Amino acid sequence: MCSKLFMAAGIALAASCASMNTIETTQLPPIPDAAYAKGVSAPFCGVIGETLVVAGGANFPGKSLLEGGAKRVYADIWAFSDGRWSHAGVLPDSTAYGATFQVPGGLVFAGGNICGSTTDKVYKVSLSDGNAIVTPLPALPVPMEQCGWSSNEGILFLAGREGVFCCREGEYVWKKLADIPEPLLQPVAFASGGKLFLWGGFNPQTLLAPPDGHCLNLETLGWESAPAVPDGGTFVGATGATLPDGRLAVVGGVNRAIFERALRNTPEDRIPYLSKEPAEYKFRSEVFVFGSQKLEWSSLGTCPETALAGPGVAASPDGGLFVAGGELKPGVRSPMILNIFIK
Repeated sequence: MCSKLFMAAGIALAASCASMNTIETTQLPPIPDAAYAKGVSAPFCGVIGETLVVAGGANFPGKSLLEGGAKRVYADIWAFSDGRWSHAGVLPDSTAYGATFQVPGGLVFAGGNICGSTTDKVYKVSLSDGNAIVTPLPALPVPMEQCGWSSNEGILFLAGREGVFCCREGEYVWKKLADIPEPLLQPVAFASGGKLFLWGGFNPQTLLAPPDGHCLNLETLGWESAPAVPDGGTFVGATGATLPDGRLAVVGGVNRAIFERALRNTPEDRIPYLSKEPAEYKFRSEVFVFGSQKLEWSSLGTCPETALAGPGVAASPDGGLFVAGGELKPGVRSPMILNIFIK
């Protein structure tokens, strides 16, 4: 059954999900802060012990993007434990669009965007009596944001248009392993069995979001093909997390065709594009999993609450997933914090 710690604080949403699903969803209390009332996208998100941590992220707290509002980026660190949120501390910088790694005793936050500038900063965040301890770590070789990330057997991997980088837990000295087949932004990465898989993302040069899968052999450092994104779609805007059973779970993401058209929008298209209702953007509501042994994708089912772009996603203590925030549509965030239990 779901973790009692989180079920006790949650509101059941399972009835809104498809009947054949293998997932159950509960809603945790929202972060109790006026700045986060509209939700954030692209936050750092992870679990320390049984405590969910959500930090940073970006939103439009005043006027909406459609109205020409300014984006705000946050530095707050929030912790959810014993059925309530507490403000655990602040990051050295207001940051979004970075990578979150779960490591022994804490989380590693790598890269991201600090108020408009890509950063190379890396921190380890741990908790002591509910307070965040933020420790600077060696910087990335180059500034990186909107990357894919994963870890396996004590090695952290970060993959973006600048290439694939890795470091060892405890040392945190990054080195470049390889270039990637094309300069993808917002890919999903998965390290398993001596290989690093890479999907989704969009190419800012071609303005395409290819469904192709790529696989870096970590022994030869050569690229191989991998099963493509399910249904020929894209994982742009999706977030992945490795489940305790070793499979990759992917939540959210945009509709490939609609997104590729939007990349070619003219200034005259801006207002009509941003004026649509959330359902018209067709963000992915299906939760996909990938297993490296059979090298195939499968679906856990669909749930309307996970039709998001840029959510924070982390594996939960009960073997499911936490999903924090994300976009309901371009410029509009969701304040919902979800716990997805996998049956």
